[in-house]
Amino acid sequence: MFSTLRRTLFALLACASFIVHAAAPDEITTAWPVNVGPLNPHLYTPNQMFAQSMVYEPLVKYQADGSVIPWLAKSWTHSEDGKTWTFTLRDDVKFSNGEPFDAEAAAENFRAVLDNRQRHAWLELANQIVDVKALSKNELQITLKSAYYVLSCKNWPCRVLSALLPRHNLKITKP
Repeated sequence: MFSTLRRTLFALLACASFIVHAAAPDEITTAWPVNVGPLNPHLYTPNQMFAQSMVYEPLVKYQADGSVIPWLAKSWTHSEDGKTWTFTLRDDVKFSNGEPFDAEAAAENFRAVLDNRQRHAWLELANQIVDVKALSKNELQITLKSAYYVLSCKNWPCRVLSALLPRHNLKITKP
């Protein structure tokens, strides 16, 4: 009987620790039934976007009310015809390795996506981009085939990796 009581008490204490842990208000735990795969935002499958959105930052962010706020970009403008978008990037952002985030790093990330355009073609923005270039240290310009709402790129391809990551690591080597 003492042994049964001891096991029951141990089981109750074990359950109580899970309850206390689950009550932490600033912690979210998620589960996904499949491997999320590589976290490289340029070499993904659509089901991996949820995990990548927890790791990488976008140029702009959507709010609960549907409004768009600056994030890595502090402002943006577009041409009257809607084909040219210019983003002014924040100058206080650094990658986790300490290197500064700038327009060339952002442009390089867009180019990596465009090098793998077929993989991203399910997102219309990938088919619309004609050119991406750094106009200055903090200005990024995106040129499109036709007028398109670039701010819809909240999820893609605005998640950027460090510019130090070798370009060949951003390319698909196997179909």
